[in-house]
Amino acid sequence: MVTDANDWRVTVRLGSAEQAGQAVRQLSAHTVEAQVQRRLGGRVVVGADGSHELFLYTRSQDAAATARESVEALLASHGIQAEYGLDRWHPVVEDWEPADVALPGTPAEVETERRRLDAEETSESLASGVALFEVRVQLSAHRDAVALADRLRAAGYPVVRRWRFLVIGADNADQADEFAAAIRQQAPVGAVVSTQEVGPARPYTPFEIAADSGI
Repeated sequence: MVTDANDWRVTVRLGSAEQAGQAVRQLSAHTVEAQVQRRLGGRVVVGADGSHELFLYTRSQDAAATARESVEALLASHGIQAEYGLDRWHPVVEDWEPADVALPGTPAEVETERRRLDAEETSESLASGVALFEVRVQLSAHRDAVALADRLRAAGYPVVRRWRFLVIGADNADQADEFAAAIRQQAPVGAVVSTQEVGPARPYTPFEIAADSGI
């Protein structure tokens, strides 16, 4: 399975946001990157979540281990202790998973993983009573939005219309993609169709709320 160039992530967990800030000040991405390049090649990308975690993104597990060693030594030299975790990007789930979680290696395994994820997302959608995903359609004219909403409702889609915008709920990511592909075939020229995961706490996103204002 093909993933992108930085599909390994080392998480550096500090004791507090203050300690994380100190670590950021001490941590030189160039120093870490130089060590990784010298030993393995490739780059290290350093990020932070604004609280007490830092992230090191690399292209391989070996590079991630080298980056961790470099950062751990650097922080220890300044008296900063941290906890470390290793994750790998899962291209089917589209999220970070622990490194020991095996990725699907065959088309059949990929399909099985997709079905498992769809089932989990659908179960969560049904349990919460709110679709976890949305298809959003922005049209250039109000009359086009009315006409398309009527056609989609007649076809059984759960449509909410706000002026020139439509929002269609979906229970899982694959269903959202399927809905979007079908809607693109029916939408007039110039319509913008996109998908978004919104989660159970927000049945409609800021997109839909803005649409409600008549934009």
